Amino acid sequence: MLGIIVEKTGLVPNRISGLDIDFAPEHRVFLVLILLGAVVYFWISFLVYASSDFSKHQLSLRNAGLRQRAMENRDQLFAAIGAPTQDSGSDIELRKAAATAALEKTLDTAMQRYLKPYWQIATPLGWIRGILEFAFPLIIGGYTIYLLWQLACAI
Repeated sequence: MLGIIVEKTGLVPNRISGLDIDFAPEHRVFLVLILLGAVVYFWISFLVYASSDFSKHQLSLRNAGLRQRAMENRDQLFAAIGAPTQDSGSDIELRKAAATAALEKTLDTAMQRYLKPYWQIATPLGWIRGILEFAFPLIIGGYTIYLLWQLACAI
């Protein structure tokens, strides 16, 4: 935002009194270039961090989908082998596994019912947060870089 203010108002400081630094008119372009460099650095840093967060988000969504499909496939497998068979050691193991799968599915269904209102709220909030924390900074940062570059070329 500071870069936009500097470019739109033309207010390029000629003195930083806190550091007792004076800028000659021909050196003010370097101050704008330093500001431009800082904006570019933070814009690229933001892009890297945002890309990292986005990829983690996508991985967690896909992981949840894979887990759901695995549970469905496992339930189909146990239903298919549920026909009466001889009791053997492996049969008992399979029945235990089927019971465990049925319990997990019941728990997952209950959790989905319990969490459904929260997911209905979380989805629009996630989009709003994505716009505010991802799209808005990228647009403003790109615009600021463009304006500061134009200002540096004009000085």
